Amino acid sequence: MISEKYKDCLTYIDGYWKNIIRDPKDPNIKTKKDFLPIPYPYIIPNDKKFSYIFYWDTFFMFRGLLGTDKEYLMKNMVENFIYLFKKYGVIPNFNGHASTGRSQPPFLTSMIFDVYNSSKNKTWLAKKIEFAQLEYNHVWEDEENVYNHRVEGFEPLAKYGDRDVGYAYASELESGWDFTSRFYNRCNEFLPVDLNSLLFRYEKDFARTEKILKNEKQSIFWEKRAKIRKKAIDTYFWDDEEGFFFDYDFVNGRRSRFYSLAGFAPLWAEVADAEQAERCVKKLSEFETKYGLVVTAASSLAPNIMINEIPDTYRSVVNAILQPKQWDYPNIWPPTEYLAVIGLLKYGYVLEAKRVMQRSLRGQAKVFRKYKTFFEKIDGSRGDIAANYHYINQSGFGWTNAVFYRYVQILDKMEKDGEDSIYGFPMPDKPPFTLSILH
Repeated sequence: MISEKYKDCLTYIDGYWKNIIRDPKDPNIKTKKDFLPIPYPYIIPNDKKFSYIFYWDTFFMFRGLLGTDKEYLMKNMVENFIYLFKKYGVIPNFNGHASTGRSQPPFLTSMIFDVYNSSKNKTWLAKKIEFAQLEYNHVWEDEENVYNHRVEGFEPLAKYGDRDVGYAYASELESGWDFTSRFYNRCNEFLPVDLNSLLFRYEKDFARTEKILKNEKQSIFWEKRAKIRKKAIDTYFWDDEEGFFFDYDFVNGRRSRFYSLAGFAPLWAEVADAEQAERCVKKLSEFETKYGLVVTAASSLAPNIMINEIPDTYRSVVNAILQPKQWDYPNIWPPTEYLAVIGLLKYGYVLEAKRVMQRSLRGQAKVFRKYKTFFEKIDGSRGDIAANYHYINQSGFGWTNAVFYRYVQILDKMEKDGEDSIYGFPMPDKPPFTLSILH
């Protein structure tokens, strides 16, 4: 079994949870001055730099809680996020004063369903989805134009933003990809394919909830909303010539052709059709290394130029765009890789998903066995610790540990019960397929 092969890694992962589980009632827990109090036990990404709860980190960390005796933390974390939303009108990037003006890639409905899938408590589901709908309307639909997520003429699509109008830096912080060449230092001027795929997932989850609660009229309403968003995603993000999903530069009225793993988010969210998924899979070679999937394609990065030949007036701007960034090739980031892997499985590309998971495990284990810890990201070209960028590469690490654990669980299930065991039955005629694993 795969779990036996990586027993040393799994032992470390299991033992590391005690370092990142916090109880707000524990008098020995020290928090930073700007820490926003939360009522329930919580999880943080690592026990060094990242001592707050983070929005999208938490969804991926749930992958390491599923099926364990620590599942109770998932419900606690959902309650903590809703507590923050009720108090500040947003689920902040992290629970510190500095981030109450911005959020992060939205995964609340998925986290709610993680809890529901274990409990089947319909009353709890109904109450929590109600808050997710409030978040959807107030923050992402931005009904009062507070967070700068709306772009006139491109409804219902959203962009990353925050309360600082036109502030590209803050926008990129909200994207979670801080920082990347993907947005050319103009994140606030792009409609991102991943954000809008996640909002499609929200709409489908709302429809699913209403169906569970037997509110057929409301279920139909949300299905229609999802259908409208899919049409917009196809119009603005799908590039039929390239056969891939890209971000859309709404200022210049053109689709980007910068290859990033965000282009696989439509598969994870199940917004892609079968043909789109098939063509996206053909682009895996842009990202695949011996150690997993790099976050952006090397081919999309700017070529080397002689910066000294650039006039002084423009040199600092050009240099800012061209300087190496941590959410670029050659780095492998577990969360974006994970979404791509699950997207592959949902569309029936089992062999490809299996290959990526196996390579990722080998790469992460190689780094772990060398440094005796996991890291936030690794260098996919060398299978080693990634370089430092605007902060030191962090060890620990919550989402890396969790994704590693989840890959082992999936591969063990495939090995034990057969590759088709990951699918729910009866299977539909065409993808996306329902996965029997809690993804």
